[in-house]
Amino acid sequence: MNQIQIYMPPPSNWQDFQMLIGDVAKVKFKEHSVQEYGRQGQRQNGVDVYAVDIWDKSIGIQCKETKINGLTDKSIDKEIDKALAFRPKLDLFIIATTLRIDARLQDHVNSLNSSGHLPFRVLLMFWDDVNQEINRSSAIRANAYQVFQEQFGQSDIKNHLAALKKAFERPAFQDNFLHERNYDDFENALVLMKAFLKTGFLYDNWSRNLVLQTVPSSMIGDESYQKFVCSLESKLERIYQSYLSDKRKQSGNPSQLYEKAGDYNIKRRSLLDFLNKKLGSFGEDEIPIYY
Repeated sequence: MNQIQIYMPPPSNWQDFQMLIGDVAKVKFKEHSVQEYGRQGQRQNGVDVYAVDIWDKSIGIQCKETKINGLTDKSIDKEIDKALAFRPKLDLFIIATTLRIDARLQDHVNSLNSSGHLPFRVLLMFWDDVNQEINRSSAIRANAYQVFQEQFGQSDIKNHLAALKKAFERPAFQDNFLHERNYDDFENALVLMKAFLKTGFLYDNWSRNLVLQTVPSSMIGDESYQKFVCSLESKLERIYQSYLSDKRKQSGNPSQLYEKAGDYNIKRRSLLDFLNKKLGSFGEDEIPIYY
């Protein structure tokens, strides 16, 4: 099992999506049986990819790289009607789509399957399902993920890094800890930053207004970058836990946090140096440190 789930943006054209679904089919079904059926302009009877499973059941897959019009009950019914004419007769008809999971569409297909009127079972394979297959299979990642990473990954990473730079260019991380006058503000800044790294939303410490938004790192299709963000989160968490520990000790030693200022400077510099190294590798300006 993968420790990190990589979120892959769907491909931007139907040709790449159909090739990817073919790779998924080779992993799920008998590899030698998988074939792209027909070509554009030919009658395909609703099937783009054909396969046979280990029980010799016939599988037909229709690929829907969907952007604007989406997928509707009517369009699903239309594809099913086409698949009824496919030979050999299908045991399972899969509609693979770049849409995210949609409960309304699932309800429609479940109703069709339970009606008993169809000679085959219908299954919707949403992009969330395809993404899980990518994460499970090193073969799919080797064949398809590297191509998608070149197309999507670098721009997504640069945008996310730019958001990280803006988020960490704050007094709570840049200024000498000896100048910190309100330790509750420092704690709140750490809490808000921890939430930002998880959700992509950064709120102002005072007004609680949204000041910065980016995609969560979990949605960026690059495993090494996700590991980088996880390391950044770990460094931030160590600072936070250290602060909580010192805050408890302050009741017996009011100068505890002032005495620990040097340690906080070292910990925060380590975090910013780590981030600045990544920024530099992408040609971005580093975050200045004033201690």
